Amino acid sequence: MTTLSVWLPMVIFALAVFALTVLAGFFGLPLLRRLRVGQTVRDDGPKSHFSKSGTPTFGGLFFLAPLFLLAIAAFLLEIIPDQAGVLILLMLLFGAVGFVDDYIKVRVSKKGLSVRQKTVLLLLISIAFSVYYLYLAPEPAVFLLPLPGQALPISGWFRLPYLVFVVLVLFFTSNSVNLTDGVDGLASSVTAVSGVGFFLAAFLIQPMTQAVQAGALTALAMTGACLAFLVFNRHPARVFMGDTGSQALGAGIAGVALLYGAPWLILLIGVIYMVESMSVIIQVIYFRKTGGKRIFRMSPIHHHYELGGWSEVKIVRVFTLTAAVGTIIGLLLLL
Repeated sequence: MTTLSVWLPMVIFALAVFALTVLAGFFGLPLLRRLRVGQTVRDDGPKSHFSKSGTPTFGGLFFLAPLFLLAIAAFLLEIIPDQAGVLILLMLLFGAVGFVDDYIKVRVSKKGLSVRQKTVLLLLISIAFSVYYLYLAPEPAVFLLPLPGQALPISGWFRLPYLVFVVLVLFFTSNSVNLTDGVDGLASSVTAVSGVGFFLAAFLIQPMTQAVQAGALTALAMTGACLAFLVFNRHPARVFMGDTGSQALGAGIAGVALLYGAPWLILLIGVIYMVESMSVIIQVIYFRKTGGKRIFRMSPIHHHYELGGWSEVKIVRVFTLTAAVGTIIGLLLLL
């Protein structure tokens, strides 16, 4: 199989996701407004965000619906590897949980799903993916060491503890992307950069297995989806992706890294996600240990800078640049 025959379908698929996401947004945004599915801004958030209350949410559907339809068509035509179909299904299922959470917030209670309800649903999906990845996939799972590039097979008894690790990676990454989605265009911009990074990483991973190809296609598709969504989500945002979109993107990022056998890449290519999550963890621990004191003005950390006087546009630019630097470092470790 020639290089062109491998990569050209991925580019076409990503371009199709981009075009259909823009089209979905063009027709879907007026519909969301008519349905009055506006997001309720958290009471303890920055006061500057109060004006955003009522902005339509569920915007993640703009790119998940085209991704679903294109994946079915490509899968039936045998254009994409089986693993790519599984990855996209993983994203859709995580997005479905996010959709239920968003719906409850808008129509029933602004608290959404309880922590227990959401955890159980995501846990079941994560376990199902982990079983497929470690026991049923056509290619054996591996762990790629940084720098040397040596691939360690995940086999035998080691599969069980690694299954737990896979579930934790999915949980942590999906929730980290969800936390990043707090400023207009931030999650979309950062994930577009991360998608490019994971796509380029596929060129550096040898051999070029079907799992790597599946990850590359999904990463590039997420890039196309996020760039298209920015048409509607850049500041001032006309729509939010909601948990519907952020949970799906987080699952996609984690799934790609796992198929590559390089979950550690999330720490670098997804550095912003990690910083956002750690800022929340540090804030909570410090708050409890000190009886109410805070390290950050507010967490996640993008709100810290926002309360420090940074505009949303500046936050997006700086964080996106940081994501690009982390991506370059991650790619260098694959050389």
